[in-house]
Amino acid sequence: MKYNRYISLIALASLLVACDPDKLEVAKGYAAGDIVAPTFNSMPTVVVSQANYDDNGMVTFSWSEADFGMNAAINYALYLSSDNKKDMQLASNIYSTQYEIDYQSLYNRLIGGSYLGLPKGTSHKVSCYVTATTGEDYAIVKSAPVDVTFEIARISTGINMLYISGDFNANNPDSHGVEEDTPGSKTYRGLVNMKNSSISSNSFKFLEYTYAGTTEGNSYGGSDGALTLGGPALVSDPELTWVKVDLNTGTYTTEALAGPIRLCGFNGSWRFANNPELAYNADTDCWEGDAEYTTSNFRISINDSWNYTFGPKRIEDLTLESGADIKIYHNDIGKPIVGGDTNFKMKEPGKYHFRFYYESADGTWHLSITNAS
Repeated sequence: MKYNRYISLIALASLLVACDPDKLEVAKGYAAGDIVAPTFNSMPTVVVSQANYDDNGMVTFSWSEADFGMNAAINYALYLSSDNKKDMQLASNIYSTQYEIDYQSLYNRLIGGSYLGLPKGTSHKVSCYVTATTGEDYAIVKSAPVDVTFEIARISTGINMLYISGDFNANNPDSHGVEEDTPGSKTYRGLVNMKNSSISSNSFKFLEYTYAGTTEGNSYGGSDGALTLGGPALVSDPELTWVKVDLNTGTYTTEALAGPIRLCGFNGSWRFANNPELAYNADTDCWEGDAEYTTSNFRISINDSWNYTFGPKRIEDLTLESGADIKIYHNDIGKPIVGGDTNFKMKEPGKYHFRFYYESADGTWHLSITNAS
């Protein structure tokens, strides 16, 4: 009798599979309307202070388990939203009911222009929620959003910056900046993306950053290449701009760089006009484009000038592949680190999508590379 029962169960299972050749209905569990979504757990205020950043402990987000009516692994994804960025995915492919992230990584996601873009030195309520699914072809359910308060201090990351605040960035005190040449030198240089289609002229000031307290620091203005503490606003074209500042002598220069921006040296040609050009995308605030790579080294060039070429600063970034997103530096700055001319090359031939952009989270310019669609 027991043997016959086993035979019957096997026959029933075979019949169910035969009725469902895609094997979806057998594993689906509850109907979509009956699936129990996860509940996002409330959290105390997350204090992203200098001490927490330096200690680099962990922040934990958690939620209750979703119920799909079957014994299957549940894949969760965690999302955060701000006024600047809706539904930013903080993490995905989470197979537990919690996610941990260190303070330094969280700080970058909270304040980075490519992420939530939250101002520093204040508190923010951020809407958080999770989604759950049991597979690519199955229903996705979403928790109700929960507001989490983040207190974001002005953090020193160990790199001294001079910030530029003006019409182009709604007078944000610390969203755009240039690095100090060497620690304590009081000299700064770098690219500043002052492009803004809503303004025809751009007034701005330099801010010497103060990390303690809530003030931005000393403000410098002036005219005709001379700076004074608390001086009048400077004026520039709303363009990509090369900035040099010496606070020891109270002098500055700015040069608008309208382009083109190229992958110079691409496929062996160092003649500027023969190289692929990256086009500015106002929606993403970056320069991007597709190019077919075969061989050779290359670097970023601006204005078809050897004075404005950019490459990697680290030896490990000399050879790149799809998925790379690295910091890049003016070649004069990169050379002492890597030695010689700092150029990129791709690991494999292929068609790639290149993206050149400024990231406020770390105050540097980036080159990201993905396979072209």
